[in-house]
Amino acid sequence: MKTKKISIIRMIIMTVIAVCFFCNLTMVAHAENDVTEIKQTAAGENTVMVSWKKAEGAYGYNVYISTDGVTFVRTTKGSECDVYNDTKKKISNLTAGSTYYVSIEAVYKDSEGNITSGTMSDKVEVVTAPSASKIFTSSIKETKTSPNAISFKWGSVRGANRYILYVNDKKIATVKKTSAKVKVKVGSVNTVRITPVRQSTSGFLAKGGHAEAYDLYAAPGKPCKVASFKRNNYTWYPTVSNKVMVGWNKSARDKYEPSGYQVQIYSLKNKKLKTFNTKKTKVRFDIPAVKGKGFKVRVRSYVKINNKKCYGRWSDYKVVIPQAKISIQRTDETTVTVRWNKVTNAKRYYIYACNDIKAAKPLWKKVAVVGPNTGKYEYNNCIVGRSTAIYVIPEVKVGKSLYKAAYVWYLYMDIK
Repeated sequence: MKTKKISIIRMIIMTVIAVCFFCNLTMVAHAENDVTEIKQTAAGENTVMVSWKKAEGAYGYNVYISTDGVTFVRTTKGSECDVYNDTKKKISNLTAGSTYYVSIEAVYKDSEGNITSGTMSDKVEVVTAPSASKIFTSSIKETKTSPNAISFKWGSVRGANRYILYVNDKKIATVKKTSAKVKVKVGSVNTVRITPVRQSTSGFLAKGGHAEAYDLYAAPGKPCKVASFKRNNYTWYPTVSNKVMVGWNKSARDKYEPSGYQVQIYSLKNKKLKTFNTKKTKVRFDIPAVKGKGFKVRVRSYVKINNKKCYGRWSDYKVVIPQAKISIQRTDETTVTVRWNKVTNAKRYYIYACNDIKAAKPLWKKVAVVGPNTGKYEYNNCIVGRSTAIYVIPEVKVGKSLYKAAYVWYLYMDIK
């Protein structure tokens, strides 16, 4: 009898040990399979989407959310668990441009229908997209420009802690401020798009609605063909008057018409003589100080941003030397004498003649080169019955370089 009682006690003890052992295995299994690898995968203004790694043996999952990371509430009430047969959850009814915290626990169900929960996961920060107002969508304003950059600003968006900048549909930068300066091409016309975002500590970006602006101008490029007679950008007829016309072409890189131009005239000794501001591509002037000497000229374009002139780079200096002021006198049947006023600092003069200027294709020849102290030349190769034309080109030393006058005009005489 005593032996039988001992056997019963042993069986009871073994049963208790077995139950405790299996219960411990179950608890350990739950602990080992708690939810991990939680991450945010999408966001709207009032929603977030999270996903996680599947927990082995889990019947479902409970998803908790918190505004402060301390107090958590379940996203679904009145059910065994929030998510069945899935490892993702869309959480709705949130506030735009806000930060929340998510924690997830696995739910287990045994063969008898008993529900148990694993431990709650570490909290993960999630964010909703900021809501862009109508004011923001039209708030981009260009504030300044230079040949290779544009500066602009925009209105802030509540809840945004970053802004993604796109220029001409290319992502340029992500910034925290509501202003930026970005590199662009000289003379370009640019489109800017700004997307407000809220960034979580994990780096996820919840993007709101964007703002867009067109026609943000980079400062113009350097004007070209300044005072080029071949481009119809220069006239100066010393025999008639001292009036000069200087023109130019806009930069080939400019994708728009500049608002205007600034022109500076200097003496050959680098003294500023006159500054012009014009909306045209040429200026006319009569400056006594350049008579019989020549001048230097440079031009720059500008575009107006907020009623302020934003200048591009100056053109290269163009040195302009006048043709010699000449007169022609017939001194023999086939001879004419050419006289000219000396040009300051001329080192030599080139004399050109044409025996039939009224021909369909007049033929010019260089007939002589004379020194700086010479002021006349006899040309004795005229043809009776034709019209002889002559012009004189001075070559002047400016600094260490020599410059010739451009061929602009001539005088002729009928040889009868």
